[in-house]
Amino acid sequence: MNDSTLFNYRHLFAILLVVSQLAIATRTLGADPIRIEAESGTLAGVEIATVATGFSGKGYVTGFDNATDQLSLSATVPAGLYELTIGYRSASGDKGIDFQVNGSPASGTLKQTAGFRPFSGGKFLLTGGNTIITIFRGWGYFDIDYVLLTPATVKRPTKPTSQLSDAAATPSTLGLYAFLVDQYGQKVIAGQQDDVEYVLDKTGKEPAIGAFDLIDYSPTRVQNGAKPLRSSEACIDWAKKGNGRGIVSLMWHWNAPTDLINQAPDKLWWRGFYTDATTFDLNVALADKTSQRYQLLLRDIDAIATELKKFQTADVPVLWRPLHEAPGGWFWWGAKGPAPFRQLWQLLYDRLTNYHNLHNLIWVYTATDTVNPDWYPGDAYVDVVGLDIYSTPNATLSTNWDNALAQFDGKKLVTLSESGNPPTLDAIRGLATWWSWFAVWTGTDYIKKQPVEQLRALFTDADVITRDELPDWRKAITPLITGVDPDPGYHVTAMGNPIDGSQVDLDIEGAEGQALRFVVFDTRGRQLTERAVTPRTATLRYSFPLGSHEPGLYLIRIFSATKASTLKLIKS
Repeated sequence: MNDSTLFNYRHLFAILLVVSQLAIATRTLGADPIRIEAESGTLAGVEIATVATGFSGKGYVTGFDNATDQLSLSATVPAGLYELTIGYRSASGDKGIDFQVNGSPASGTLKQTAGFRPFSGGKFLLTGGNTIITIFRGWGYFDIDYVLLTPATVKRPTKPTSQLSDAAATPSTLGLYAFLVDQYGQKVIAGQQDDVEYVLDKTGKEPAIGAFDLIDYSPTRVQNGAKPLRSSEACIDWAKKGNGRGIVSLMWHWNAPTDLINQAPDKLWWRGFYTDATTFDLNVALADKTSQRYQLLLRDIDAIATELKKFQTADVPVLWRPLHEAPGGWFWWGAKGPAPFRQLWQLLYDRLTNYHNLHNLIWVYTATDTVNPDWYPGDAYVDVVGLDIYSTPNATLSTNWDNALAQFDGKKLVTLSESGNPPTLDAIRGLATWWSWFAVWTGTDYIKKQPVEQLRALFTDADVITRDELPDWRKAITPLITGVDPDPGYHVTAMGNPIDGSQVDLDIEGAEGQALRFVVFDTRGRQLTERAVTPRTATLRYSFPLGSHEPGLYLIRIFSATKASTLKLIKS
């Protein structure tokens, strides 16, 4: 059998697999949900309680406080695709939960609640017969009331618009983002952290996205003699080689600007991005803009801006994902909670975009297993939402995907920005977890421990885009916005600024026949209102709700077919 025939058989098998899965799901649509009360399960180290109110059945299960504690539930379930819901209570804060469905692992975050409420556990394709659901301790200290299996269907994600948060984004950056949007929900782009050459050597296919780290450009690493393993220039060369279509993703393990502990054995200077290796207090630094520590924050950002400008000069757009995994708290930028983190993100955004005029960045906010809204910087500062997930090789990641999609479907691309293992194509196709791209972490414990045959199957699959399959994204897609202009050819004035009500009155001049879009954001980056209007006269007074009753500063972004501008508005 030649390679072409083998490829055709693999492709046919993939199509038949998806068709069969959809057929199974369709057969279960008329079925009733299956509810399993927690107290009916097999208990190990946990117990049934009735103290809290609002539970269903005869009680709930509590006492998840030891590593071996677990609850196993079973039921006879017809074959099909099901949405898993867990009824829970978490009175003492947000808690992580780990569980399995017929051995397929999953995890998530239970939000704090005084009463019982549902948690969406994702979708699972069940083959029929006895189904076993096991709930483990996770972070512990939560209560389980019931498990519900509801017949479901797969749904591809809704594409967001092709408008970036930066209205002045370069044409190439807009072209890259438009390509990401265009393929979203259809195929998955292959990426790899650092070891792009290894993947090419083992699979014959090169990742379309090379993910690299600016870690050694942190000033406190430079001061200690660090040298980049792969320089900015080398990353640019990788992107520009051949037909120049390689896509670059950059992260930044930001060594703390000062206050490194630097003590053996495990708090040395090169670990200065970890919370336990520095005493740098972000909250204190941000509180006083005249302080030395605040100025050192700016110094470090400026040092990274120098590197990013090299990419802009070379016309290389960047999938820029700084300040990653902040909710985990293991990095100093997340150690003081969500409020200072959001403030730092917005400072970084403003400093790079408006002070350094960097307009080649697609901003990727990276959460951990799930996106906690408290940590989200805001729609005005984010283009893509990424999840960093380290799970077992057979995890479907459906729970993580569904939770992210519930918050961002149609608003932002969702991607598997970093993982310990590659995603499985059975899960992608069968459960419609169409990540924008994926990138496996570097080294012998991650990408280099993967079975080579499985890697080859992944990177040669018809639903995975590798570098040789990339279109000319700079030219193939015409960007919606070609630039920003302080004088876009029309004039918009806010009538009364500050305003004292919740209605915005705008006078629009010189935009007759132009389709305009007005988007209002607050200072946290949350989109409040969006309106579209096409003036039919040379002058028009247009009124619409601000979307908030709170006093403060608001941004109105105004988009036409080719230009964009921003109007600042103060509400008294």
